[in-house]
Amino acid sequence: MNFLQRTPFIRLLLAYICGIVVYHYAELFPATLWSLFFLSIALLLIPFFIRETRLQFNFRWLFGTGVFLFLFITGYIFSFERDKASKFYPLNQKGIYVVELTSAPVEKAKSVFYTAEIKKFLHNRHWESGHGKAYIYLQKDSLSGNLVFGDRLMLETEFKSPEKLLNPDGFDYATYLKRQGVGATAYIASQHWQKIGHNQAFSIRRMADQCRNYLLGIYRKFNIQGNEFGVLAALTLGYTEDLQPDLRKSFSASGATHILSVSGLHVGTVYAVLLFIFGFLNHNQRQKISKIIIITLCMWGYAFITGLSPSVVRATLMFTFVALANCLERKSQIYNTIFMSAFFMLLVNPNFLFDIGFQLSYSAVLSIIFFQPPLTKLLPTNHRFLKWGRDLLLVSVAAQIGTAPFTLYYFQQFPNYFLLTNLLVLPLSTLVIYLAMGLLAVSFIPYLSTAVAFLLKISVGLLNFCIVQIEHLPYSLSYISLDIKQTILIFMVIFSLSAYYYNKKFVPLALGLISLLLVCVVDLQIKYNTLRNQKIIVFAGQKSTHVNFIDHGKNYVYTTDSVELEKIASNYWRKNKLQNPEYLSNSNWFENGFASFYGIKILILTDEQLKRKVTETPLNIDLLIIGNHLKPRMDQILSCVQPQKIIVDKSISKWYTNDIRQQCEKHGIEFYSVADQGAYILDIPNKKSL
Repeated sequence: MNFLQRTPFIRLLLAYICGIVVYHYAELFPATLWSLFFLSIALLLIPFFIRETRLQFNFRWLFGTGVFLFLFITGYIFSFERDKASKFYPLNQKGIYVVELTSAPVEKAKSVFYTAEIKKFLHNRHWESGHGKAYIYLQKDSLSGNLVFGDRLMLETEFKSPEKLLNPDGFDYATYLKRQGVGATAYIASQHWQKIGHNQAFSIRRMADQCRNYLLGIYRKFNIQGNEFGVLAALTLGYTEDLQPDLRKSFSASGATHILSVSGLHVGTVYAVLLFIFGFLNHNQRQKISKIIIITLCMWGYAFITGLSPSVVRATLMFTFVALANCLERKSQIYNTIFMSAFFMLLVNPNFLFDIGFQLSYSAVLSIIFFQPPLTKLLPTNHRFLKWGRDLLLVSVAAQIGTAPFTLYYFQQFPNYFLLTNLLVLPLSTLVIYLAMGLLAVSFIPYLSTAVAFLLKISVGLLNFCIVQIEHLPYSLSYISLDIKQTILIFMVIFSLSAYYYNKKFVPLALGLISLLLVCVVDLQIKYNTLRNQKIIVFAGQKSTHVNFIDHGKNYVYTTDSVELEKIASNYWRKNKLQNPEYLSNSNWFENGFASFYGIKILILTDEQLKRKVTETPLNIDLLIIGNHLKPRMDQILSCVQPQKIIVDKSISKWYTNDIRQQCEKHGIEFYSVADQGAYILDIPNKKSL
């Protein structure tokens, strides 16, 4: 029996995933959907009209095609319904709204963040029903941080659509929120909201939130604070709001980010502990069933106290299926079990497919199951301690094989010391989880709880110390960027060479080598295009002006905030294989804001340098870039320079942007708003052309 026959859920899963992907990246007409639906039903009914067994066997592919089409349509429709449910109504109109909070408070620098669901809004002096989920930011004050899950607020605000992608290769925040089911955002000043009540109805999410807050209070009770509290809360309860940015960066650079989000590692640890505790229930089938029921309830209890986040629910569901398979003594069906859990997760929410955590979790688990056994055979040992160390390292290596393409695609970096990290961090993090479970269990026993809390604090401190030291090692990170084509090709390399390892056939070997060659070809193509390119890019920054000059692979930058620019442009630079940026100033490139790039005359106006300037004849320029929160007087500016095109960056207020637009229309000047249209990109051919 081949792999596909042993794992029927992989075929069901692939068909369903195809429907999800097609919905997000293509559009099918309703007539096409109906046609495919009726065709799938017809194909599914064919076996009922064929009586002869031999013919049924010969035409079984028709039934399989019907199943594929039916699940394809199901994936498409479920994605459509999920997308429709995420839409927010009403949008982009200022008014009075009643919302209900569906999350605990999260403190930001100048605001307090909540997730909220709209209940109703005031329209023509009558209350009408609204729908949708939103992210709201209340101005930080003495009241905004004291709200709880279920509180109802009356707001005077304008709910806006999430900001669309403005910069090339940037983070698409709007799409991200859409796939989280969030359709709007709003900021509310202190005087524009008030609490009007509390929803007393039963809510599992509210109870989970309250339970997690109670357990966090136990940590605080034993004086666990600062970085120790931040890591402990994230590691054990999935609460990441107290994690400092520098510490997050350290965990990322050392390859230990996965331990900060409660997921498969943590649920697996809990599962292993429970298997050990209830190992005595193994004498007969009734005891085995009882054991699995108890373990499953305990795992879902852990998911409950961590806030029922998608990653925890996903991991818990996966281990529930694993526990069930073990109870039925079907360990050989582990792949089918994993694919089954993924299938049911995507049935609940098709958008999980695009969640980075979902992709990394399943790729890591599948990779460990597939690669660890052959890797173990390569390093045989009978020594107990060496065996433990070997297994720990090989689990890490196996997981990295499956997750590395995703890591390089999403983050453009690879932790070089991941083996050292996992050798040190995994035992320590496991110890922290055990001690934390112990502290929560004995928190009411005076002296014992104090001793456990002391050991827990030391363990977390040691964990943080190891992480920081690994980050500071030389060459801790390699910056490698992959585009989507290269990512797919690398997965093909992994699958093909793995298939060759098991069956020793030429075709998968050839396919793997060809895929590897194509990865190199795509990389060379990107570098070749970069070396041929010359362009000007005005990036969309929140606070500052950023102008990028690309000259055959060289990277020149004019900016008023290099930190912000690194955040919004580094992905683009890496994906296009550009050199490290060279920051420009008035002294080495510009003269009073004026510059020339391949014959294109440019003025970057970020201050009042043209104020009270008088010229007999305005200077002709090609591009006028206005930014840095300037409040320009266009009559004064146009009396000094005559541009062909005016580009207004995102830092300019909406009022001044509209004023500049009107002035451009009046004088016949081309106008471009970075805030509305996204980053301005000008490709310069060999001959100047605007």
